[in-house]
Amino acid sequence: MIRVYEIGKESIEKVKKILEAEEKPSKELDFELETEEGKKARIEKAREWAINEFKRQGFILRDAKALGIEKECFYLYINASNEFFERNEKILVDAGAKPLEGKEMEEVKKKIETSENKASESFGFLFK
Repeated sequence: MIRVYEIGKESIEKVKKILEAEEKPSKELDFELETEEGKKARIEKAREWAINEFKRQGFILRDAKALGIEKECFYLYINASNEFFERNEKILVDAGAKPLEGKEMEEVKKKIETSENKASESFGFLFK
């Protein structure tokens, strides 16, 4: 599923912080290691990590002007599963990203995909 969001200039820094957040340990966990029968179990420490799903999933962030759109905003393009959006869309919306729908979404989506295809074709010519 592909979703495209419009992000105003006033919200772009908040959204970028979310998209580019570092993965880091969030807390330590104790866990018990299995041992041979009759031996005392050992308690070990492990770390639970805060994972940035946006970095792992991948996204495209483009200035509207770079796409030939005369607006003062940015567009965020994400291709992910429904489950990804169920877990993560609210944080984007709360930071100021507006989900696009209908004709506007299709037009922006097409411009981003065309731009990406041109860029990858140009890159391919470098290695021929």
